[in-house]
Amino acid sequence: MRAKRPNSTEVTFYESGDRPAARYVSATSVREECLEHGRLIGLYWSATGQIQRENVTSGLPGMDSLSRPLHVFELEVDGQDLRNRWDWASASERSGERPGTTEAVAELRHQLRPISLKVVTRLDGSLILARWLEITNTGTQPSALSHVSPWSGLLWNTDPAWNSFGVGLARYTLGYLRGERWGQEGDLVWHPLPPECFRIERTQHRSHGSPYFILRNEITGELFFAALAWSGNWFAEFAYRFDTCLFFRMGPLGPAPLRMIAPGETVRSPEVHLGPVHGDMDAAVAAWHQHLRTSVVPPRPQGKEAYTLAGRVVEEPGEWILREVDIATEMGVEAFMVDAGWYGERFASWTEQRGDWFEGGWLPGGMAGVREYVHDKGMMFGLWMEAEAIAEGSKLYRDHQDWLLRTDDGRIAGAPALNLADSDAARYLEESVIRVIRNYGLDFYKLDYNVTILEGGQNQQDGYAEHESWRHYEALYSLFDRVRREFPQVALENCAGGGGRNDLGMLSRFHYACESDWSTFPFSIRAINALTLFLPPETICYYHNHIAHAHQTADLDTHLRVTLFATPIFVGFGAQSSDRTSTYFNKTRRYIDLAKTFCRHIIAGHPRVFHHTPDIGLLQPADWCVLEYASQDRSKSYVGVFKLSGGRSEYVLRPRGIDLSKGYQITLDNLAQTFRCSGSEITSNGLRIELNCALTSELVLISAYE
Repeated sequence: MRAKRPNSTEVTFYESGDRPAARYVSATSVREECLEHGRLIGLYWSATGQIQRENVTSGLPGMDSLSRPLHVFELEVDGQDLRNRWDWASASERSGERPGTTEAVAELRHQLRPISLKVVTRLDGSLILARWLEITNTGTQPSALSHVSPWSGLLWNTDPAWNSFGVGLARYTLGYLRGERWGQEGDLVWHPLPPECFRIERTQHRSHGSPYFILRNEITGELFFAALAWSGNWFAEFAYRFDTCLFFRMGPLGPAPLRMIAPGETVRSPEVHLGPVHGDMDAAVAAWHQHLRTSVVPPRPQGKEAYTLAGRVVEEPGEWILREVDIATEMGVEAFMVDAGWYGERFASWTEQRGDWFEGGWLPGGMAGVREYVHDKGMMFGLWMEAEAIAEGSKLYRDHQDWLLRTDDGRIAGAPALNLADSDAARYLEESVIRVIRNYGLDFYKLDYNVTILEGGQNQQDGYAEHESWRHYEALYSLFDRVRREFPQVALENCAGGGGRNDLGMLSRFHYACESDWSTFPFSIRAINALTLFLPPETICYYHNHIAHAHQTADLDTHLRVTLFATPIFVGFGAQSSDRTSTYFNKTRRYIDLAKTFCRHIIAGHPRVFHHTPDIGLLQPADWCVLEYASQDRSKSYVGVFKLSGGRSEYVLRPRGIDLSKGYQITLDNLAQTFRCSGSEITSNGLRIELNCALTSELVLISAYE
């Protein structure tokens, strides 16, 4: 059976010899799998679009599944490893949940356990495929799911003939976000994989290094981009074995069972996003961004494709917050957010009454009054909420101890939080979020998550102590799927103590996400530099002035230039009594205007991102961070050249988002000088940028002219 569509996807179910097989083609990515000896195994990957001849495929993968982990998923139910003993039941296609996508379904039935499995592959015309499992209990008793890797198996088997040319054994390198704690977002590291297994685990239940991975074949230059769309604890394992082979597996992590499955119930695993790219890092990033924009991150509501914001925590009662709105209006931002502290029975620290999501009596005119004041100023209005948290000082905490997430012996699991495996608690969460968005008339909404629950809690279910995380994210994901359906014009921001849940599970339900709470230079731009390897710039927001001393770590221009590389959220503008005709305010207004005019055309248009310094991470020594955003048609671009150390003072910039046949007008912002030259001249000669002091920068603005 074969279906072909104009969006460069093709699905074919066929017989490879006597083996039922499936072929998935999306752009130039080709993946073939088959059922052999009761195991669904991978046959090959291709990054060139070439499909192997039938006589070649019938002999692939050329190794024994008894001696190599070739199975394409891992599943353990009721204490039994279900990698084998499967029968092929059917194969079909269906329209994808995301517009313009196709979902190919290979259905398997287990020979011993009452389990039916749908292996679902989504194709969207990009180089990246998405894979998940739909697991059905066909028996009459509950089943305990204790382990799952939705996609696993062989990535590379580098031709051993390379060895005869003196190249040596295959070598593979892994790039991943190492950060696990607050403020460590963007800590990209590269790790040469040893000839054994390399395993990563995240057990904070709020990983600030989300599960994104780049695998590089050091002999062929080919790359794999991969991600696990999961917001709880997770593992990823990469096994460099048998001299030439690289295997992988990844999935949710927690004490077993992860999920009880009732008779007749179907549960859906997290997704794994995976695809090969044979090209340089810029090409691979562009392919990954295309995938996310096509079928993962929802497009922003019309008219809200990009905007500038200001926001403040409610630090005291009274009309001072209206003065913040006035200042934001003067500065030219387009949206205002009432951040934490607007809720509860009494005025207190914002942390003390989380969970009581009714407005307090200390906002002037109430929430409606503030909203109308913001709207009258011509700005959008938004609100902060940490919907999953329960503070010990809240009425909710006093009234509903039964809703608290607890460990096996009844202790609170880390910080107090809702146990979403409890249907009443899950209902309260959903009703609270929907009510806040609807009743307060929000234009945009921010979800935060500052709790750390470590291993997480457990609930008694069908005679087992079921780990809470799976049901938690079923409830949370379902809620925000509903929010986007019912409030399609509300823009949604995802935050978790900064960037603690920037995985694709959350980002597939939100429009943009926080870069980090640790928003001081140079960590701010270094985090953005690393995160944009995985997240398109329009999906990242940056909190400017969030850290009180941030203005002291760089010169004013450098401090403000970071705001141009994400959706900027200004956490106030300083003292309300300040003279707003000063250099500080005038320069801040200039950068806000620059974001709205020159940069917006590029960011709202889904820019190409060029990482001139892709490997610097967050903390390792580096002299420069150079990041370039360019329009898709190469008509406009801008480059931030950020000096990180007191090392060499000259950087030769060769912009990449240009057309060699066009002429360009180039502005060097420090010198306030503009000149013209051809694209070929820029590429050949480069632009010499001189910065003699650490933690300074240059901004280069580039526009084509006729």
